[in-house]
Amino acid sequence: MKLIFIRHGQAAAYCADDAGRDLTEFGQAQANQTATHLTERYSLDMIIASPFNRADQTAKILQNIADNKENPTFITLDSITPDDDPVAGVADIERIITSHYGHEHDKVIAVVCHMPIVARMVAYLDADGLPPPMFDLAEYRVMTADVIAQGLARQSERFSPVQP
Repeated sequence: MKLIFIRHGQAAAYCADDAGRDLTEFGQAQANQTATHLTERYSLDMIIASPFNRADQTAKILQNIADNKENPTFITLDSITPDDDPVAGVADIERIITSHYGHEHDKVIAVVCHMPIVARMVAYLDADGLPPPMFDLAEYRVMTADVIAQGLARQSERFSPVQP
């Protein structure tokens, strides 16, 4: 199984309504660049996205580009917002994948969310036990694992689009 963790593209300035922040024009271009790069390499089975606007918009750009090749399932997951518990987020991701695909190991799942949870989920899964990595805007990292569990995944690729 490949879990592709993606941070959203550049968003509007911080404000009281953090969940409502939209991607900037530059952030949309970043998301497009990442989605194009990713879909040239992988055929997505599922996209799981945070409900916050900037992550949802990034995920929908990915979905639109992926729809040209395949029709990935799109799911919004409330437990992968910026300050959520990464262990609970991984458990929820695992439950969604298992409910859709059982224990098939050949699936490719994209997870679009935010710092710091994206880095904390990657660190939780990483077999090397490294501290949470910094993610650039719209960066993706591919984690490969037979089982979604703490310390059982290896990073096999990463990509970062143009940064501001």
